[in-house]
Amino acid sequence: MGIGFLLIFAITTKESHIDTIGWADRDRQFLGPAVRYLAYDTLRGIHAIYKNGYGEIRYNFKPKGENWRWNEGIIINLYPRNLGCLDYNVRNGKAMISADYLKRGQRLISYFIDSVPGQGSFSEVTFLYGPQYNLIGAGYYGLPKFAGIMNDTLYYYSAFSWYKLGESGPFPRHNLIVSKISTRLGYIWANSNTGELFFRESPDNGNSWYQTKNLSENVPSNFNRSLFGASAVLDSNRIHIVLDLYDGKNRGRVQLWHYCPYDTPPVHFICEYSLPDTDRLGAHTAAIDRPSIGIDRRRCRSPENILYVAWEQFDPQNIDPKTGIARADIWASASFDNGRTWSEPLRLTQPDETSKRFPYLAEVVDDTLHILYFADQEAGSWELGEGERRLNPVIYLRVPKDIFIGQGIKSPEEKGLSLKPMIPTIFTGSFLNSLTGNFSLYDKSGRMVSPENFPHLPAGVYFLQIPTTSGQRVKPIVKPK
Repeated sequence: MGIGFLLIFAITTKESHIDTIGWADRDRQFLGPAVRYLAYDTLRGIHAIYKNGYGEIRYNFKPKGENWRWNEGIIINLYPRNLGCLDYNVRNGKAMISADYLKRGQRLISYFIDSVPGQGSFSEVTFLYGPQYNLIGAGYYGLPKFAGIMNDTLYYYSAFSWYKLGESGPFPRHNLIVSKISTRLGYIWANSNTGELFFRESPDNGNSWYQTKNLSENVPSNFNRSLFGASAVLDSNRIHIVLDLYDGKNRGRVQLWHYCPYDTPPVHFICEYSLPDTDRLGAHTAAIDRPSIGIDRRRCRSPENILYVAWEQFDPQNIDPKTGIARADIWASASFDNGRTWSEPLRLTQPDETSKRFPYLAEVVDDTLHILYFADQEAGSWELGEGERRLNPVIYLRVPKDIFIGQGIKSPEEKGLSLKPMIPTIFTGSFLNSLTGNFSLYDKSGRMVSPENFPHLPAGVYFLQIPTTSGQRVKPIVKPK
């Protein structure tokens, strides 16, 4: 196996830049959703990780205002480990990387911690027997929090406690997000059997927990099942989750949604994308998938948060001749009003002879979107029996946020929103009068409408939001002609 020819990567704007920060022969980096492989510490620099070879974890660091410290990253582990994700201690800037491995037939989770920020001198801390697929997050006080699966159940772990979050199945379809400016943390996971997506939040670093929310029930669409899980970012107290959802059967047609439980309504449509049935997707992929979300934290206490989402999207016009599989490019969208409306999707990379896979958008966006991705020189995954094993460049992409200025923002209808089929509930005055308690009514664009104005509303589908013991439930209803 040798180093393949590195192609020139075309970018949509002259102000965008790419750096090759390493090489990896693993073309299946994330088993589940996009997890934190890139972390932007605004005081010190950028941390990046990826996996290579058999259980090899590589790390690189870009000090603020300088170049990447190592040409190909450094290996942090002496013995094979399964890579989880990374975070950094906001108090001292040290990177922390989660892992798990087998020891004498038992699963053991651990994490690596750097001696000095960006030094690359890591020591391993063994933590707990039992869980696997270990993820890490470091919050307001810098202490690590963990997420792992044991007996098909997702658990929260810390140095002092553990908590059963919910049934997840045996596969890694979970994620966690922690705030560095408050004591909030949240866990998102998909049930492997049903595809339903769940969310649970703690306001106080895991000491107490709110009730579990079923995110699938809140999406007003048939596209309410999750193939991989979801990714999220926290402003000071509010979590923002980006969902890539399908109908549970056809992974060639996917919708992206934004969810914030403190918004009304809590979900907003981003975009929909379909791949022709005649085109071949690689194993364990969808037409668009593994989105990650970032935020301009300089406005994190504003009701008008600026949010960004990046994802991989497969191109039916760019098929790898060796494997017959569609290649991917990196796409993104932006919201300037706390996720209520989103710009038209913008292509950040251009088609060539590589498939840009497994992007991760750093949670912090200042004037630049910081994105890590892998330029696969043969589409598909050799680990899943697709194509040959190749050595692929690991790419750090910097995109100025100004490229979204002037991008059109369309209504969900104009973006091709696929609503649920008409349902028996007919929207009449008597039906609304029969409801008790507090409820709200919205049109398809997310605008609140008054039930008292029923005679003047056009025919179509509306959404009724009703408070429940587990949060807010959104129910589509029909106003006939």
